[in-house]
Amino acid sequence: MTANPTTGITGIYTKRDPEFLQPGSPEWSKVITPSKVAAVLGVSRYESAYRLWHRMKGLVDPEPPKEIFDIGHDLEAYAANRWRRRNTGWRLSEGEVQVHIDPDKFGFPCVATVDRRGVRGRSRRVVEFKSARHFNDLELFGDDLTGDCPEDYAAQVMTQMLFTGWTDLPGHLLVVGPYYNERIYEIEFDPSTAAWILDEAQKFWGLMQSDNVPDLDNTVHTYSCIREMNPEINADATTVLDAAEALQFVTARQEFDRAEENYQGAKNMLMKRMERDKRAEFGGVKIAHRQKSGKNSVALYAAKGVTPEQIRFLNGDNPS
Repeated sequence: MTANPTTGITGIYTKRDPEFLQPGSPEWSKVITPSKVAAVLGVSRYESAYRLWHRMKGLVDPEPPKEIFDIGHDLEAYAANRWRRRNTGWRLSEGEVQVHIDPDKFGFPCVATVDRRGVRGRSRRVVEFKSARHFNDLELFGDDLTGDCPEDYAAQVMTQMLFTGWTDLPGHLLVVGPYYNERIYEIEFDPSTAAWILDEAQKFWGLMQSDNVPDLDNTVHTYSCIREMNPEINADATTVLDAAEALQFVTARQEFDRAEENYQGAKNMLMKRMERDKRAEFGGVKIAHRQKSGKNSVALYAAKGVTPEQIRFLNGDNPS
C-alpha cells in the first residue's frame, strides 16, 4: 500500500483485517514495535535488547503473547467506558488499531498497535489500558497510582505517539487498580526524547541487519536467553577463565550474599520498629509499607525510587 506522503502511514488495521500482525508471528518478529522499543532503550522490566535481538532473529522462542498487566477482555470494556466518562466529547475505536508505517519513514520497519484510538474532530490520541488487580500487582506495576508512570510504559506510549504521528495531545495510559480505582497517566510528547528513541531504534536495527549481537547486560532476561540457547551440557568440557573473569564472578557472588544479609537485617529492624503500623516514613517521604500478602500474613514492601542521597539531604547532611 502507498504511504501517506505526510505521515508515512501505509494503513490502519483492526484484528478483523488480514494485514493485522499478530504478536509472536513470523511477520511480527521482523518489525520494531513500541513495546520492543522499551527493551531497546534498556528500560523494560520484561525484556532486554540482547534477548529481543535473539527473538527477532528466531534463535530463541518468540515472546509469549500474554503480559502480566495486559488488560482482560471484560475489564477492557470497563476501562474504555471509564475513559469515555472522563473525556467527554471524545470517541474511541471499538478495539485495537494497528498502524503500519513505511520503512523509509524512520529507516526501519515498524508498526504501532494501540489499545484504542481516541478521536475528537480532527484530533487523534493514543489511549492504552493496563490493570493491576490486587496490591501485589501494584507493587510489580511500579507505582501505586499516585506517582510517576513506570518508565517502560511511558516509553511505549511515547513511541506509539511517534510512530502514529498523533503527537499534538498527550497520550493516555489508564490503569485500573484494586477495588476498581483508576489513574490516567498523561504522557506528553517530547521531541528530544523522540529523537533519542529513533536513534537507539536505528542502531538496534543496524545490529539486526549486520548480525552483530548487542552487548551483554546485567538483566535476568539476558541470562534466560543465554540459558535457553545452551540447554545441553558437555560433561567432559571445561571453560578456562582468565583471572579477571574469575575475580569478577567470585567478587560479585560474595558482594551479593553480603548485600542480601544486610538487606534482610534492615527489613527485620524495620518490621520490628513498625510493629502494626501501615507505613514508615522519614521527613515526609515514604520509606516502606506493610500490606497483606496472604491469609493471616503481612509483608514489608520498600518504597520505589527513594535514594540514600535523598535521605541524607532531608537529614541536613552536607555532601562530602
